Amino acid sequence: MTKVEFHAISCEVYWRICSTYEVDGFPTVIGWKKGESLEKAGIVMNEEEDIYPDLVGEMLDLDLANEAVQVYTWEFETEKERLDYEKKQAEKAKKAARKKLSWHEHSPNTHNDRYHNAALSFAFATKTQLFQTLTEDGKMEPKRKNALVDFLNLLEWATPPSWNLRTGLVKELQWNLDSDAIKSREVVESVIDSDVHRHRSAKQDLLWGYVDPQKRTSWAGGLFGPSDEQLAKDDKKWTKTCTHSEPAKGFTCGLWNLFHILTIGSTKPEHGIYGFHRGYFVSPHHVAETIRNFIAYFFSCDVCRTHFL
Repeated sequence: MTKVEFHAISCEVYWRICSTYEVDGFPTVIGWKKGESLEKAGIVMNEEEDIYPDLVGEMLDLDLANEAVQVYTWEFETEKERLDYEKKQAEKAKKAARKKLSWHEHSPNTHNDRYHNAALSFAFATKTQLFQTLTEDGKMEPKRKNALVDFLNLLEWATPPSWNLRTGLVKELQWNLDSDAIKSREVVESVIDSDVHRHRSAKQDLLWGYVDPQKRTSWAGGLFGPSDEQLAKDDKKWTKTCTHSEPAKGFTCGLWNLFHILTIGSTKPEHGIYGFHRGYFVSPHHVAETIRNFIAYFFSCDVCRTHFL
């Protein structure tokens, strides 16, 4: 019997491994045949539209044991067993309903929430995807870089000038990309961390667009302000109106907030005039193309990206 090992890798934590094997979307399943060196790229298992066990076995030269498929039907020896089963199923249904209800019991999505979630998703996408795949000489892919440059330009002219993300991180990234100073993921992380630290040290009300307003408006918060620890906590996580208490949902939610901000902002005459005089393309077609290219290179969810594109 052939032993098959499975290993799950987080590209946020082990990004060097994902970069080595050119993983630029999730989920990605890579397999190696028995005895094959892990230094090779391996076989991407989920490129096929319809993946099934026999196909996996064929790809990896495995002999799979096939069992007859049987349709299982519930049979109960006693009436008590049937009632106990129905009771458990009813409890599961109630639990699922309570969870669904809890999604709508968080505080309403405020103006600050939307901008905060959008900024967080933009920073996360840039940090994790800019160097996810490299050229043969280990440099940033030109198409990926161009997609980010266009997106930064769009952020500069189509968003409110009071947004701290626009006046801070966006400007920093533009300057660094223009001077070819960003040569690794570590540099990207440093630029992002420096911008966050700058806002926290100034104790501004809006870091990237959000600090819990209840802590600001209470007499204690107004007198002393939130601690550095609280600022860091609020600035690093998506709000519950975005995650519905499931943190994994925050990134996608924040990304749609970002696209909404950009599409609405790009229609405002004052934004369009500013962008035009700055030398940017401000047509609806260019805005749509810029967002599309950003999704193509910086949205790591393969299924979501494919459906959008």
